[in-house]
Amino acid sequence: MWRMPWEWLFSPSIWTMTGLDLVSGLLRNGSTKAIFALLAPLPPAELRRIHALAALNHRRHEAVSRWMALAFVTVPTSAALALSQIAPETLRAVTASRGLTSWYFVLGYIGAGVTFYLLAAWRARQLLTIIELALIRRGVPAPGEEAAAEDPLQAPLGA
Repeated sequence: MWRMPWEWLFSPSIWTMTGLDLVSGLLRNGSTKAIFALLAPLPPAELRRIHALAALNHRRHEAVSRWMALAFVTVPTSAALALSQIAPETLRAVTASRGLTSWYFVLGYIGAGVTFYLLAAWRARQLLTIIELALIRRGVPAPGEEAAAEDPLQAPLGA
């Protein structure tokens, strides 16, 4: 996570996100090459296990980031809107007593928390994508692809 700001500015995958090919830039990233080097000595079964683990990690990050965004944005906004309808004087008193600067600090803190969780989900997805690229480069079917390849009902018409 601490390298993300640097990679946003200088990563080949960021500078090549304007066309149709989003994979070639990712392949040129130093972090991608380092992960490929770590995965190179592993047998196919271990690669599939790591892929399954990365997929599980990504699903968890995605779920947590969605819930955090909902909780940190929707709940306070809904509470403020409800309070403004039910007891507008109370809302005015609360906002006046805390001062505007404190509210900006609270909103910045909430925004930073939501941003952190969304970035963590993005990083988890990037890691899963790199592992999928490693599977593709080595010709190893991802978990679940073996059964689909052997199922005659999944074959195209005329095959």
